[in-house]
Amino acid sequence: MSFLEVKNLRKRFGDIEVLKGIDFSLKKGEVLSIIGSSGGGKTTLLRCLNFLETANEGEIIIGDKTVFCANGTEKPTVSLEAQLSFGLVFQQFNLFPQYSVIDNLMLAPKLRAKSQKGKIDQKTLDAIREQAEQLLATVGLTEKANAYPCQLSGGQQQRVAIARALMLSPDILCFDEPTSALDPELTGEVLRVIKSLKDSERTMIIVTHEMEFARNVSDRVIFIADGLIEEEGTPEEIFLHPKKEKTKLFLSGGHSEI
Repeated sequence: MSFLEVKNLRKRFGDIEVLKGIDFSLKKGEVLSIIGSSGGGKTTLLRCLNFLETANEGEIIIGDKTVFCANGTEKPTVSLEAQLSFGLVFQQFNLFPQYSVIDNLMLAPKLRAKSQKGKIDQKTLDAIREQAEQLLATVGLTEKANAYPCQLSGGQQQRVAIARALMLSPDILCFDEPTSALDPELTGEVLRVIKSLKDSERTMIIVTHEMEFARNVSDRVIFIADGLIEEEGTPEEIFLHPKKEKTKLFLSGGHSEI
């Protein structure tokens, strides 16, 4: 049974149609990697799923609930519940430089608790801090709780960003080229953390240019070209036995990539 369904998702910027009808589904706990050349629509798709961009048409369904539906005319409204269904780890970390690591993690849950209750009691604050400390341990950064982003390496900042995205317990965790801003020697530590997050309850979507990583961590792989899903399948099907010429050309290195 599908946990996430995306149906006919389309996105235009002016006269340019970037997403031309994207359809795919995921089971709970599956990891999907999205690959493709720069400009093909990968990041736009991820931004639409996280409601940082509003798709012009299409549906997004989680479980048995439609969290987004657009018909190309009226602009749809997106509930806070729908927004919290997805968590996104950005390319450039996007940590708040004025806050310590622990405060970066605690900020969003504190704001949510305040919006729900009007104020935050000590019990709630202690629970948020405990969750933040547990997630820092998960990404191997317990000792950096009181450090500031400027005191961390790029790899450490990205690991903090991953922990921060997990603080609101999203149904689906998304990564947008999580290693593209890192030096090669720091890439491995971030990829190891992402791989360690894979379990039967955590559904993940990863836009990546790390082909070997995508092959090793994914249950499904989508190759996007020119705003369309050109090919979809298991890592073995996509990387070892691609059927479409565009996929073969991309994997052979005859493409423009980051």
